[in-house]
Amino acid sequence: MSQCCAQEERIMFADARSKRIVLVAHCVLNQNARIDGCAFFPGAMGDIARVLVESGVGILQMPCPELECLGLDRAGRLRDGADIGIREALLGDKATACRELARGVARQCAEYRKHGFTIIGAVGNDGSPACGVDLTWYLRGPAPGTGAFIIMLREELAATSIEVPFTAVRDNEWAAGLERVRELLGHPTACS
Repeated sequence: MSQCCAQEERIMFADARSKRIVLVAHCVLNQNARIDGCAFFPGAMGDIARVLVESGVGILQMPCPELECLGLDRAGRLRDGADIGIREALLGDKATACRELARGVARQCAEYRKHGFTIIGAVGNDGSPACGVDLTWYLRGPAPGTGAFIIMLREELAATSIEVPFTAVRDNEWAAGLERVRELLGHPTACS
């Protein structure tokens, strides 16, 4: 057998990696990206970040569309002198930029899948105007719904035939969020 053929038959990524990936909202691992007054940790979200790291999965930290599209001082987004809200801005005049961020995450997922990796799920941040899964922040406050980036990410993943479960953490419900992350990772709900 020639060396060329031997290289073609080589199994890629047969090393220590888990080949399991979880998508994680940016602020779960970096509270510094949060809007002013909304950071609850100095860095990452404590036990939630620890469980992700200790699980052995690869963590794909999604971009923060609020930070990238609207900046760190993003409160009070105005249009014609009226506050339109962050979610509305990401679905409105910043939709193209927000969609490109979602498309980039979907491209990464497709590349991993092409090489036999498993995308086990995505962790959003409920209450976020961008990354809320079941609860988002509208102009007047929190309400059931999905954040702008998660809407676009689901659409972009579907366009690449990738279907993953979504779950979320929430700022004032750490224990419940931790259990949801453990369930997504396939861990028993008992503390480890």
